[in-house]
Formats: sequence, C-alpha cells, structure tokens
Amino acid sequence: MTAKEETLAPCLARVVESRCFEKAPTLRNLLIYLWEHRDASISEYAVATGALGRNASFDPKTDATVRVQISRLRQRLAKFYEDEGRTLTERLEIPLGSHQVQIKLAQVEESPVAESSVQPRRSPALLALALGCGALTILSITLGVALFRERIATAPKTIAPAFWTTFFDNARPTRLILPTPVFFHWILGGGDEGHSLMFRDTEINDYRDHDKSSQIVLFGRQFGPPKLASSYTVTSDTFAAVRLERFLDRMGFEINVLSSANAPLEALDRENVVALGTWGTLTPLKPYLDRMNFVMSTHEESVSNRNPLRGEPHQVDKLEESKSRITWPGIIAVLPGHNNQTRLLLLASRHTAALVSFLTSSNGLDQLRKLWKENKSPDFYEVVVNSEIDNESPVRSWPVILRPYKPESNTQ
Repeated sequence: MTAKEETLAPCLARVVESRCFEKAPTLRNLLIYLWEHRDASISEYAVATGALGRNASFDPKTDATVRVQISRLRQRLAKFYEDEGRTLTERLEIPLGSHQVQIKLAQVEESPVAESSVQPRRSPALLALALGCGALTILSITLGVALFRERIATAPKTIAPAFWTTFFDNARPTRLILPTPVFFHWILGGGDEGHSLMFRDTEINDYRDHDKSSQIVLFGRQFGPPKLASSYTVTSDTFAAVRLERFLDRMGFEINVLSSANAPLEALDRENVVALGTWGTLTPLKPYLDRMNFVMSTHEESVSNRNPLRGEPHQVDKLEESKSRITWPGIIAVLPGHNNQTRLLLLASRHTAALVSFLTSSNGLDQLRKLWKENKSPDFYEVVVNSEIDNESPVRSWPVILRPYKPESNTQ
C-alpha cells in the first residue's frame, strides 16, 4: 500500500462501516470494488461481473443493473455525508457519467472574526455577567448534544419482518419483474405519414400465438403480419411494484426493478426473482406455474385446487358483494429457483397492489405466519389469498389456504 492509499483508506472505512451502509451489502461491495479500481478505466461489464456477481453472459446493452446500482450508490453516499459524515472534509464521490471514485475536499465555512485595534473598557460586573451567560450557553449546548446523541443511540431501529428476512437471507441479488403485456401493432399508410394501430387480445400472451386470435387474424388480412410491442406496463402493477420497492428499500433490502422481457427464468440461475402480474402477464414463468398446486384461471376470476385435502375447497371463486365491492382470489408462492440456490416469489392476482399491501403490513404478515406455522413451517409454499376490493382500491386481504410446495405431486 502506498503512502497515498494509507492516507485515503480511512475515507473509505468510515463510509463502509457506517450505519447508512450497514444494510446495503451490495452497495458496500460495489464501493470497495470501485475504490480498488479507481485508477483504472473500468467498463460496465467489468463492474457487473467483478462487483455485482453477474455471470459472463451479462450484456450492458439490455441490462441496466450497473447504472442503477451506481446511481443508488451516489444517493447513499449523499445521504451518509448529510448525516453521519457531515463533519468530514474528505469525501468520496462518483461523478455523473463515470464509474470512478474520487476524493473531494469539502469546504468548511468559518465565521469571520472582526478585529479592532481599540478594545473598549468593560466593567468587572459586565464581564462577570458575560462570562456567566457564556458558561450557561455552553452548558446548554453540551446538554443538548448529549441528549440528541442519546436519543439517536437509543432510537429503535427498523426491524425487517421475518418473511422478508428469510427470503433475502441467501444474500443473492434480487430483481423485481414488472409484467409487460403483449401488444400487437401495425403501421397503416406507410412512410412518415403512417399511423399505428395497437391491439391486445387478453387471451394471447405470446407473440407466437397470434394466429389463435380471430381478431388479430382479421387485422392481419387487412394490414399484414403484426409486429410485437411489449414495452407497455399495467398502471396498477407499476404502482404495486414501486410500493414494494420502496418498502424493501426502507427495510434495507436492495432490489432491481426490470420488465418481464429481461428473462426471469435465466435470472433464477443466479438471482432471486419477485414477479407480480396476472394470469396472462406471468406466462414467462409458465414452467413454475405448471408445477404449482394452485392454478389461476383466465382473467383471475378463480383459483383451482388441483389436489384438495379433506376440508379444502376445490376452487376459490370471485365474490361480488355489489357492483363496486368484489372479493378477488390471488396466489402468493415462495418457490425454489434453479438448484435451490435462489428463490422465486410469485404474486398473481387481478389486483397485485392488494397482495403487496398484504405482504407489507404487520397484520397481513402475522396472518400469513400463523397459517405457515400451522402447516409445519415449510421452506417453500403456495397460498391462496382473498382480497376485498372497493372501487378498484384494496380494502383488506386474508389467507385462505396454504400448502407446502411439492411439484412432483402437482404434475401427476
């Protein structure tokens, strides 16, 4: 280690050992990697494979993981220097458009002191009073700082719920898959003056099945073969994903939000995956869906129980209490990834926001944990969850049936 490195190393240590980075192991590792390579020109590929655990097939053109994580690292550094590191003059920063860590010397403003060659005479009484007031001020400040530090030290820390701690305890990177329904489109008129016709058949969720839709076939006869458009998301699913990502961030868990076009099945070789969506938009995970005991019907109006046990319903159906108040069934499943090294969390429902609310509330997680313990606390399991919806807004959710995940018995 050079003399320069010996001087600057404490700057890194103060950051990575701080409370701010305590629950951010991915960002800690990324910062250390960037520090170690601060004098080299490193690519996104090198960062992904060297610091973020991506394999050799990583493609920065289709995967924005590196840019997202470095952006989060910048935000985390800013947060550290606004709080724990606010008195530090040597600060780490990563300039925009760069992957290299730099040292920035923060300017400390000092209050100017007015000097005068003529000192006014003060009476002993006034001098004693001034000294007394000064002592009281210093004492007040000292007590205030002590009380503030004690309050910070004794303040209760946010404790992550057991459900999420267990899901993330394999220390694998995790991606949240935002569903992207399949749309078909045609350019009408041709050239720059052409217009675009966009169409979706909710029964079709794979471009290769477009000839199974009578309407798409009809359009095809008029306008030619359709093109695939899969860059759109469902608004309710998008809000649900954002809410879940913010909750997990507060708990100290890092998660990358990507579209379902980013190969969730391939990701399960090395990452945990959280996937939310409907019967149609979860088709990229069909191999997993086909091995589950609970099966979501078309348009999410019911959940079938392939192998019902004694006392269990064969099917859980949608229940309409009124035109605006409806109870919809959904599925939450915690499943093993490839080689049992990663995990898959599925949230399938017409109203994924309701399932997110269920898994981010203490009441919902308490209900789930109770039912989970009653079923001998399996590592992997499936749950049917009912969600009462009023005018498209979740009212409450509750678990109906929980079954250990046994794919061999579900595919017979």
